Amino acid sequence: MTRRRTSHIVTAYVLSLLMAIGLLVFWVIYIVRSGTRLDELGSRVGVPTDNFHWFVLTLGCVLFALLIGGLTYQLVQALVARRYSAKQEEFISNITHEMKSPLAAIKVHAQTLRDQPNLDSAMAERSLKRILQQSDRMAHLVDNVLESSRLLARREPPQLEPVRVPAFFASYFEETVERLDHRGVRLVPHLASASSVMASEQALHRVMDNLLDNAERFSARGGEVRCRVTDQEAVVLIEVEDDGIGVPKKELAKIFDRFYQAARDGQRDGRRRGGTGLGLSIVSQLVRQMGGEIRAYSQEGRPGTRFVIELPMTEPNSGASTP
Repeated sequence: MTRRRTSHIVTAYVLSLLMAIGLLVFWVIYIVRSGTRLDELGSRVGVPTDNFHWFVLTLGCVLFALLIGGLTYQLVQALVARRYSAKQEEFISNITHEMKSPLAAIKVHAQTLRDQPNLDSAMAERSLKRILQQSDRMAHLVDNVLESSRLLARREPPQLEPVRVPAFFASYFEETVERLDHRGVRLVPHLASASSVMASEQALHRVMDNLLDNAERFSARGGEVRCRVTDQEAVVLIEVEDDGIGVPKKELAKIFDRFYQAARDGQRDGRRRGGTGLGLSIVSQLVRQMGGEIRAYSQEGRPGTRFVIELPMTEPNSGASTP
């Protein structure tokens, strides 16, 4: 349906463009052939020149050029709007699928607890743990949607305050290693920073969650995700690297766009990646709000993608280590 609408827009543009060009050609021929009469008309109305017809011709050509430019601008705007609409439709489909999966898991384990009252404690604990995990997954999806809407509406940015990098990441890695392990991916943390950054702990937590969630989705089961936090001159470097399928270099510039869905390119190994297309967009905007920069690297022929975040230190550490 989207392709059909796009073809209709392009067809209407081509027809309008052909009509405008036809009128322009007719205008030029008519003015050139009527040059003498137009010069006489100009002299009658007080224009002291024998080139009045050239002035009329030039004016008409400029107007037709503006008309063609306006048609082209309208085409571009219509195609951009159509593409954005298609991305929104795809986003709704993706997030519906993403929410359906944890809801189904929660329902299954809740029914198990209801229908088997004599379930042994180990199995009951396992079902409760799965319910909590899937609830957290749902909450993460909802939070991403709300955060993306907040960023799009340019509402109040997060309040920044000095955050001790060692304390934050020591706590974060402790709670995250087990979570990724349950998903079949091993997190290998490396913390070598003794600095502070101006940030929001909530925003920084969301940035890391989205980066690690992205790395986990594109990694094979049993894979490894490396996260290094180090000091370098006046910035704290946060690197997240996976051994997944990687991203083609031509796509790297797009992965931080809202609704961009790299999962479509990642299906060449037959595995559906899921996702909503919001995570990396949120990461990019939150990092900028904290005064930092983020870049993505991927090498053709080699697995994995590496994300590098640079956050300025509150007080540059002259003794910082170099990664």
